[in-house]
Amino acid sequence: MDTKNLIAYSKVYEYLLGEFPSDDTYEDRILAQKIGYLAQDCGIYLGEMNYFWHKRGPYSRSLASALRYFQQNRECFIQECSNVKIYYNILPKLDLIKSIIEARTKDCPEIIWLEICASLKYLSKESPSDNIDMLSSLLIKKKPFLDFHFDDIHKSWNIMNSLVTV
Repeated sequence: MDTKNLIAYSKVYEYLLGEFPSDDTYEDRILAQKIGYLAQDCGIYLGEMNYFWHKRGPYSRSLASALRYFQQNRECFIQECSNVKIYYNILPKLDLIKSIIEARTKDCPEIIWLEICASLKYLSKESPSDNIDMLSSLLIKKKPFLDFHFDDIHKSWNIMNSLVTV
């Protein structure tokens, strides 16, 4: 991921979550990966990310590396981002993602919700079926801690499939 795409990614992240990305904590890195994956899935090009399945869902080594670079040069990137606006034709796609993020239940932490959404999207592309019962079973098998969020898994799938992609 080059500098231009990292700035674009940072603006997307800021638009969706109200702050710039960070790699300070494990949770920060998970959020960053899921936002990148969901943006890419909606057709927003932010550079070559090459996602693969990792223990916490879709993961991009190039994004992880770019986030470390962002963190090391944070003030410079934040200054650069202040000079950049998101293209108007990208906003409907971002608003779609934002509506998915905002649809989570109060009992489901944002990090879990984003992990569910991105993981379901990834698994549905890799699986021969897009049946939610099969996908939720596969997701829980890969991530047993999500068993507690069974209803959230189904809700996120229904929301993501009811919204029209732009």
